[in-house]
Amino acid sequence: MLKYAFVLLLILPTIVIGVSLLEPIEKEVGDESVLLGAVAPGQTLELKFSRDTGVLAAINPATKKNALWDQASVVKLTLPEGWTSKDSLKYENPLTVYVTVSPTAEKRQYTFSVVFLDEYEGTPTAVTRFKVDVDPDVVELSLDKPTVTAGVGQPALFLLRAKSRSIASDTFVIKATGLPYDWQFKKTFFLPHEGEQEVFFEVVGNIQKEVSFSINVTSLSSPAVVKKLDAKVVTTSDLLQDAKSASLGLPLFPSVEQHVYSLFGLVSNLLFK
Repeated sequence: MLKYAFVLLLILPTIVIGVSLLEPIEKEVGDESVLLGAVAPGQTLELKFSRDTGVLAAINPATKKNALWDQASVVKLTLPEGWTSKDSLKYENPLTVYVTVSPTAEKRQYTFSVVFLDEYEGTPTAVTRFKVDVDPDVVELSLDKPTVTAGVGQPALFLLRAKSRSIASDTFVIKATGLPYDWQFKKTFFLPHEGEQEVFFEVVGNIQKEVSFSINVTSLSSPAVVKKLDAKVVTTSDLLQDAKSASLGLPLFPSVEQHVYSLFGLVSNLLFK
């Protein structure tokens, strides 16, 4: 019966009274559909609403207090295929519903509805309608310096700047392709909806080398949300470091000159301990 009741709610004309959206945008919701903004496949929208209906409680109008919404629920029949949702808790403040976009959702506009119930104070049920633009390209990325130089065994520090135009917060993972196996790294970071984040990550090379590689930033919500940047790390060694290594017998110099450089290495270790 509840299923058919929701169908009836969508067919009959509905008057929206006192529905105030607080997040992800702040807006008084009327009879027309509200465009929330862009969201990527797999991401979860968090919609927060005020409990205030904006009208006096019908049960006891002498109190001159506004009635309160008791629960907000996503109308399941209005959700696109593959989408899921979670209704608000009863009487929580603010009322919060969650809508998760299908990880395989195509790039286009979608709609869904949210119904508001007042159990005890006589406010008529209200239905609001929302639109979102699904687009996997919701994140802008840049590197402060695409090429970073560091000593052998020392961290080459990169700074990644991320900016989101999505109305949903998300967590991303940074990985690299093209680096030697023992230079690999992995780091995760949180990017708030329509927010910005600066993320530092390190590449540590154990030999003197110049390596070009790719930085892949992927959403944990969906592999469809991925960005790639080109970068380069250059590892160098200084003469003092080479001299100290030579005293330990490392084959950094031609064997004919090994005795001379070993002596130089011994002196350098004594002078620069």
